[in-house]
Amino acid sequence: MLKRSSLTFLLTALVATASLCFSTSADEIKLKNGETISGRLVFESEDFVRIEVAISASIKETKLVSRSEIAEIVKEAPDNVEFAKLEKILPTGSLLPAGAYQSMITTGPEAFLSAFPDSKHVEKVEEIKATLEGELDKIERGYVKIEGEWISPQQKAEFKALTNSKVQLLSLKRFMAGGNYNSLIGAMRSFEILEGKFYGTPAFADSIDLAVEVIPLLGSQLQKLSRDVEYRNAEFQRKRDTLDEVGKAQIDAALAQEEAQLEAAIGEDKQNGIKWITLNSRSKDAIDTYIQLAVTELERIKQLDSASIKDQSEQLVAVDEMIAEGELATAKTKLVEAAALSGKSLSRNSRKSNSGPSSYIAALNLKLNERFAAEEEKLKAEEEAAASKSLADNLKKADEDEGEDREGSEEEINGDEKTPKSVGFNALSGANTNKKASVNEEKAKSKSSSGSEREDRPQPPALEDEGGFSLGLLVPILTVVLIIVVVLLKVLGIGGAKKDSP
Repeated sequence: MLKRSSLTFLLTALVATASLCFSTSADEIKLKNGETISGRLVFESEDFVRIEVAISASIKETKLVSRSEIAEIVKEAPDNVEFAKLEKILPTGSLLPAGAYQSMITTGPEAFLSAFPDSKHVEKVEEIKATLEGELDKIERGYVKIEGEWISPQQKAEFKALTNSKVQLLSLKRFMAGGNYNSLIGAMRSFEILEGKFYGTPAFADSIDLAVEVIPLLGSQLQKLSRDVEYRNAEFQRKRDTLDEVGKAQIDAALAQEEAQLEAAIGEDKQNGIKWITLNSRSKDAIDTYIQLAVTELERIKQLDSASIKDQSEQLVAVDEMIAEGELATAKTKLVEAAALSGKSLSRNSRKSNSGPSSYIAALNLKLNERFAAEEEKLKAEEEAAASKSLADNLKKADEDEGEDREGSEEEINGDEKTPKSVGFNALSGANTNKKASVNEEKAKSKSSSGSEREDRPQPPALEDEGGFSLGLLVPILTVVLIIVVVLLKVLGIGGAKKDSP
């Protein structure tokens, strides 16, 4: 009895809570008989109104109310209606691009604040705007959001297999939500990728149970397609026959183009080894083949030990984190142990195929081999650098020792004896320098002797430094000028001796 009362109380509380939720942000129609209808007005005319009433969270009913029965209509304040829409923006979805965030901010919070600056919801709207702007900043810096988890660019690069597997799992869930047979086939294609490339990831472990749910839904729709396909084809042909020749030609051309595209897609799927190929929904044979595939795959997938795979995936994630921390030896040991859970062994010469690693184990093994190779290259480079430094230090020390020997030797100071052979490169350079110095001295002496010979030779008179004439040239110049003047005077008959008159 106590349990029954508790259950009744709980149900009453849930109903009251649901009623409160449904009545929030609603219009009200107060009838003349005292009743009140709460919901959302969807249509108004002079004679009647339509109001949408929530029966449950997912079920709504539209009621038609005559104006003659209405005492008063109380409409929800516009800012309350818009705020109710804004509240649904958060939390944001997965893998949204920057453009989607910018659009949400512009048409959501910014539009609200512009239209209702004095609303009581302003503070909450500003918080929503700040949240969206913060997420937009992350997206622009290379982060991605997958089911509420933010993954940085560094994490994407370091944990590539994990990130891509999460994207595929999200794709599976979105296709599954579509509900129609094409969407369900898309979900199984995502599962096929998870199993083929990301076997061993937590995402694949989670996808197993989802695939077991998807296949029966798909099988049910395929069976209906198989039953109806002949009727649908006959109806299509009947409608075609009612058209004129031009219409028939257009229909036939469109059908031929569609068939060609369908065959091309199927051929490409088969070439790529895809199991869940594009379905030709007009072919009964293709549909029945698909039904058989669904039956076979459902039996096979049910045989997978999802609990064991999940346990293995957790160990592999730990290995991935060890690799990121540089604990390569421990990671190698743990990877071997985790691989043994599925009866797999590791290949020393793991190489990446054109389509990438075939499982999470293969991806981790490849990553480990690459890190080990990088460590070996690093150690080799460090050893070569150390050897080079040691050689340089030895040469420098030998050069310094030899320099001290030369400075302390009286024979080298007086130049009476030749410099002994040196050990280092710098000593050889010093010997060459001494030799060059002696050659330079001989050249200097040669230049000095040739210079003295030139000084003994008579030199022509030179112009003075200030630009005037030398005194030695002044007398000849004046003599020439005087002769020219005398000649001119004689030619002109000026200054000659006077003749006596008769």
